[in-house]
Amino acid sequence: MLDCLIIGGGPAGLMTAVYLKRYRRDVLLVDAGESRLGKIPRTRNMIGFPDGIHGADLLERLREHASKYGAAVEPGRVDRLERADDGSFIVHAGERRWEARTVMLATGAKDVEPEIPGLAEGLACGQVRYCPVCDGYETQGQRVAVLGRAGHGLRESLFISGFGNEVTWLAMQSQEEVKPEDLARLRDAGVKIAEHQPTDIRCTADDGVHVQLANGQFLKFDVLYPALGLVHQCGLATALGARAQSDGQLEVDSHQQTSVPGLYAAGDVAVDLNQISVAAGHAAIAATHIHNHL
Repeated sequence: MLDCLIIGGGPAGLMTAVYLKRYRRDVLLVDAGESRLGKIPRTRNMIGFPDGIHGADLLERLREHASKYGAAVEPGRVDRLERADDGSFIVHAGERRWEARTVMLATGAKDVEPEIPGLAEGLACGQVRYCPVCDGYETQGQRVAVLGRAGHGLRESLFISGFGNEVTWLAMQSQEEVKPEDLARLRDAGVKIAEHQPTDIRCTADDGVHVQLANGQFLKFDVLYPALGLVHQCGLATALGARAQSDGQLEVDSHQQTSVPGLYAAGDVAVDLNQISVAAGHAAIAATHIHNHL
């Protein structure tokens, strides 16, 4: 019987493992190897790295940190959680099975990716970005496009416009769904609106982002932010009855415990700001409560 089984090997999961192993707890981390951290070209708002650090390098450092204290990592994908009569958990990953007194869900989220030629290359070189909170600062003085429908696309366009850049909202013809006062806010912020549907978007490593609109107009940008939303990996928890918001983020208490006793959530899958530092904070809070609770 494990003290805690951790699902997910990103910042939240690995920091949970570090804390619990330093509390001398018996833990296992099961990792499907899909952390979004590994896709970040360079993160510059992680404290202690003033010149930034490649996401994959930071992920490797976190793995080394957890390994230093003997945290065992099992590659695999957990497909089902089961609650035992005594309140503990039975964790299933294919044919494998573990028992644990508590479970930490650090399953994160996945960006909804547009079907764009050169998307992976554009992401690697910084032409395509998903998190303006993380790297909006780096867009200063550049031509920035935001691809997203009303609501999310509008809010992200307004946020990015605060970094002294030239922002165009590729609204996908959803601007008609926006209230007049919100359109006025866009105009006041200097955000342009592409009136026609984008029909072709291409990223080229040496020549930026090219967009063709339905009316034949061509636009060119330095940076593209897809604002199509996130899919939060909450299914394991909601199948046990855990409460989640409409976007899939799990509701947690002040100790990161879900509405299911003994089931915790940290990082992007939990309600809060989607940031590496926030995920690490979640992990510290949850791991300490797990230790004290046990």
